Amino acid sequence: MKAFVTGGTGFIGSHLADHLIESNKYSEVRCLIRSNEKWLKGKHFKRINGDLDDLAVLKKAVEGVDVIFHIAGRVKAPTYADLAHANVEATENLLRIAQKEGVPKIVVLSSLAAVGPSKNEPISEDAPMNPISNYGKSKKQMELVIHDIANEETSITILRPPAVYGPREDQIYSFFKMADKRICPIIGDGKRPRISMIYVGDVVNGILDAVKQQEKGVFTYFISDDNIHTWDEIRGTTAKVLGKKSVPIYIKPKFVKNIAKTVEKAASFFGIYPVLNREKAKELILEWTCSSEKAKNELGFHPEYSLGEGISRTIHWYQRHHWL
Repeated sequence: MKAFVTGGTGFIGSHLADHLIESNKYSEVRCLIRSNEKWLKGKHFKRINGDLDDLAVLKKAVEGVDVIFHIAGRVKAPTYADLAHANVEATENLLRIAQKEGVPKIVVLSSLAAVGPSKNEPISEDAPMNPISNYGKSKKQMELVIHDIANEETSITILRPPAVYGPREDQIYSFFKMADKRICPIIGDGKRPRISMIYVGDVVNGILDAVKQQEKGVFTYFISDDNIHTWDEIRGTTAKVLGKKSVPIYIKPKFVKNIAKTVEKAASFFGIYPVLNREKAKELILEWTCSSEKAKNELGFHPEYSLGEGISRTIHWYQRHHWL
């Protein structure tokens, strides 16, 4: 099989590309590279120079491939227009060309953010889409575009993971970095809000499970580690792996937006759009849980990594690479 990967230099995409390159099932792995190969440097893949705005490059990239893994996306930007360009318009470009070239299978990575926060019970795929952030709105629009332009000859699987963590991740990483310094800021009381999580290895497993689904049409699934977590649980697990107790600093949700506003304003003086921004603050104060029952039943998805195993692998990678 031949595969084309977008986002192969990023966090999730690089882990997927690693697996595909090492797999005997794929005779050729093509990765779209804008400039720096980053995590793919020195590995055996076919480099496609360009980006998702270059239609000629995309046409060449998908010629003769059996499956496209569309992992590329933007998670933070100052405006909705920036996110829509990266997440909606780019996806439409790729999908139209892929269908014209007759690519039979496409797997697209979306997000729980496209649906919005949960209320007491984990969200399932039949829940209405009510995103609250610009990022979530762009992912919702991306999914709607896919449904609008999908033809009857292609099998498209959309996956919606919740918070993804693991080696190479640089946003949730800030939590582990603070815990390593024995300080642990937590929004809420440690028990609420709750969240679903998934280790990057299980995201890759879910993506590979999706390839097996060959029925024509558009199919959508949540994938998670099958558990609902509290921040006290995450803090405790992190402390155990680090061998360091951390002091929890519980922050009332009503203060988070003001803190994010201050951080964002300060960062703007340096031309930076920070991880903690006003858009992110909207998400942090709410509960984000989902059910992966449908993926288990229809794709055969079964998460391999518990929270303890995932955090252990993640922290040990950070330590080996001097991030901690």
